[in-house]
Amino acid sequence: MSAPVDAGAGAELARSLDESLAKILTVEALLEVTAEDRALDAAVLGAIRELGIDLVGLDEDSGGLGIGVGERVRLAAVFGRNLVPAALRDGAFGLAPALAAVAADGDERTAALLERAVAAELTGALACVRSNDRIPDTTANAPLATAVPEGAEVLAVLDSQEISLYDLDAVAVAPFLALDSGQGLSQIDLDGATPFATVSGLAAAAVRREYELTLVCEAFGAGERCLEMAVEYAGQRKQFGQEIAGFQAVAHLLANAKLGVEIGRAGIGRYVDLAAEEGHDEGLDGHLGVLRHSLPASAREACEISIQVHGGIGFSWELGLHLFYRRILADQYLLGGEGASAEAVGAGYLERRVR
Repeated sequence: MSAPVDAGAGAELARSLDESLAKILTVEALLEVTAEDRALDAAVLGAIRELGIDLVGLDEDSGGLGIGVGERVRLAAVFGRNLVPAALRDGAFGLAPALAAVAADGDERTAALLERAVAAELTGALACVRSNDRIPDTTANAPLATAVPEGAEVLAVLDSQEISLYDLDAVAVAPFLALDSGQGLSQIDLDGATPFATVSGLAAAAVRREYELTLVCEAFGAGERCLEMAVEYAGQRKQFGQEIAGFQAVAHLLANAKLGVEIGRAGIGRYVDLAAEEGHDEGLDGHLGVLRHSLPASAREACEISIQVHGGIGFSWELGLHLFYRRILADQYLLGGEGASAEAVGAGYLERRVR
């Protein structure tokens, strides 16, 4: 399995996780639950958590694996390649780091919740306040959309500079039909709800930034997997006595998709390099803004090209490319949407020009 950054032991960890998840999250199993708009069985979810995914976003002091950002981006891509349920992704890369940030600020209740998260005994949800979620001329937010798994107890809300923790039974949760309803997507209204703990500042901003990076890398992994499926099929399918990969039209489609994937890989690698340098938070934010816009778009293109290269079966239910398409679109939405993310990149560019 190729992934964004060559990180030695991190690459081996990613390969191992990829192989393990592929045995659990088969296309047949995913199609079955998607057809019924339901979540995976508890036993399957438990098997995934037994792989230690709850520890990937935590440092060693918090009870986690203590791996660096270069390794984490690889694992996030593996999540996308295997379509790990959104709630488990949020728990590993968002909720657990959020709990760690609040616990480090001295909140004892959150510290106890963190211990349960490390032991894979806590189920919760995570939501991000996007810039286009805000109600104009107010300090309020529109209802937030997130995956709320069965049995969730706590909700972490990530704003740009603040983390707020809520008891989930204290907020209004309304399930809604979505492109992938089996992920448990719900609208959460925080109106009148009071968080039991908060933390703000650089630690909160870092958690938010890393969670958005996770979504970017997940989309990358999904798009990369779609491209691999297309290349494999084009090398096997024959027309007029030769593999269709030999036809210029097909080869150009695959080359364009590969170009988008590799540009995305380079962009993620540049983020990892920036993260290794001290005092580059502003640069990280600016670069992440570009990735938020470009990566989901290139992943979506790779998936669409894969569908096209597969011909009629590309649109079929059984092949499962639509599962990747749903996930990529969901990531794009959670990252602000194509229009809002483009506006953010443009605004950042103009701001730098003014300086």
